[in-house]
Amino acid sequence: MTEGHPPPSAHSLGPSVDRFGTPVTDPTRNMLDLISSAIERQDDLRGLESQHLRELANLRAQYDERLRHAETARIDAIRAVDVGAVNRAAEVSATQAQTLATQAQTLATQVAVSAETLCTQVAAAATAASTALSAALEPIQKDIADLRWAQYEAQGPEDPGGRDPRHQRGENNERQRGNGRPLRDNRRPGPLRGPP
Repeated sequence: MTEGHPPPSAHSLGPSVDRFGTPVTDPTRNMLDLISSAIERQDDLRGLESQHLRELANLRAQYDERLRHAETARIDAIRAVDVGAVNRAAEVSATQAQTLATQAQTLATQVAVSAETLCTQVAAAATAASTALSAALEPIQKDIADLRWAQYEAQGPEDPGGRDPRHQRGENNERQRGNGRPLRDNRRPGPLRGPP
């Protein structure tokens, strides 16, 4: 056995003492203070870790809240752009419809004016043609009346009413001047005969 170590079978003679003979408590006060300090330090570390985790969770929650607000704002902006595009398209469609309606109204007015002008021109042309026809027929009717007069003088009155063809010619001319249209004599003149 080595010196300084009692044999295992030896009994203790009392409490331990240090080299000065002062009794030594086991564990010593110093050891208990160190253990207490270590435990307190570990408690402090656990408390700080819990506090740090809570702070991280709060920061994460705040960041998530900010992300939700930013995403909501982004979606709202996209919707606003879409609504603006739809409204703009509706305005463009309304403007085009108004333009087409205006063009259709203008075209209808032009067609109506053209139709009225054409009707006026046709009426004027018809009046001019009627006047020209009357002017062209007047010498023919005069010649016919003169031929009847010559026939009347050559053979005597054939008219049962005893009317003078010159008188009839005057009535026809007056009727023709009154309404601008030549009148036809419904009676057929007899064959022209030469002098006897």
